[in-house]
Amino acid sequence: MPDTAILDLVSPAFLEEMLRAHAPNSAYKVLAVEPLPLDNSASILVTLTAGQSARPIGHFGLAVTLEEAGRPPTTHHLVLKVKPHGSEISSMLAGLAGLCGGELAAVYPAFAERTGFQHTHQRELAVYEHAAPGLMPRIWGTHTDEQTGLYCVLMEYLQDVTLLNSVQTPAVWTDHHIRTALTQLAAWHARHLLPPGFAAPAWPDLPTGAYMQELAPLWTALLHNAAPRFPELFGAQRTAQLQAAIQQIPQRKAWLDTRPRTLIHNDLNPRNTCFRGAGASLQLCAYDWELATYHVPVYDAVELLCFVLDADRYHLRPAYLEHYRHTLHALTGRYPDPVAFRRETHYATLDFGLHRLGMYLMAHSVGPYPFLPRVVESFFDTLTQTVPTENTAPAAIASHIA
Repeated sequence: MPDTAILDLVSPAFLEEMLRAHAPNSAYKVLAVEPLPLDNSASILVTLTAGQSARPIGHFGLAVTLEEAGRPPTTHHLVLKVKPHGSEISSMLAGLAGLCGGELAAVYPAFAERTGFQHTHQRELAVYEHAAPGLMPRIWGTHTDEQTGLYCVLMEYLQDVTLLNSVQTPAVWTDHHIRTALTQLAAWHARHLLPPGFAAPAWPDLPTGAYMQELAPLWTALLHNAAPRFPELFGAQRTAQLQAAIQQIPQRKAWLDTRPRTLIHNDLNPRNTCFRGAGASLQLCAYDWELATYHVPVYDAVELLCFVLDADRYHLRPAYLEHYRHTLHALTGRYPDPVAFRRETHYATLDFGLHRLGMYLMAHSVGPYPFLPRVVESFFDTLTQTVPTENTAPAAIASHIA
């Protein structure tokens, strides 16, 4: 990584340009920039793609001294996130599939640009520029240069926060943390819920029924990669259950596609979250929005609970999901039926397992993620606890998982 490239990106002139473009009515002047230590190891995508690009990639901590409209100078701790192009991430993931060999190596190339990563360099910047504030860190500026392939976000340096990168220690998520997160997550989802009759943006990797069905060969290959590698997680019954779920995609998604959609984080777990404040002022902060998409709201809640609930707290999951539904309904008036919501939760869980966990397990096959086995166990418990109760649920999906 050339030092000159880094210096250009953290120069006062470049940062000042970002600040003024983001806040045109301001008159920011950058007086000084000093480096701050910052650990990049928690970012899986940055770590895996660091060797794929000639450009600087990663998170750079900066102490930026600003002056605005004649006011006394102030120093702010910020982070400059320099993003890899989505095609570089897609290429890296295709390489992981190749290392797995077998069916996955053969099938993956046809879908390499459709797994949700091809447009990550644009997606996160679009969310930061256009979504309503709430769960996100403070954004000071963004920069897009299609010609040079440079995509940057300038955001607050998350300090004086708790539970940062707590993926290895789910027990630190207390009942108060979980309920606060679900309450504030429901508020975000309510704020971005698409009104009846409004279609989601025409993003090429939107997880519609057609998309999930077209990628069924990939979901099958991901399952066939994971099951023999991790037999302690995928017994014969669990494998058959997910294979049946792949076959039932048309029926399941035909119903799910009729449900309201919202802007979801799509990677909402303790790797990408922290909290500000304490007690009644506790505030969830979610970052790394590059996989954001439109899906049913409960998808994010499902993923979060899969990550933070270990076996000793599985029994609390139904109450947490009901808390989320009740809050979401109070804000939108669109979720009055617990039975329909249970079905929606079950189907969203299957989407999470087939797609996101399938991709996680592909990477886990090459370089182990210590947190992943317990997340997979929690995922299967979610399926067990949310089996649809109405008679119309497909029998293969509604069967109990041992």
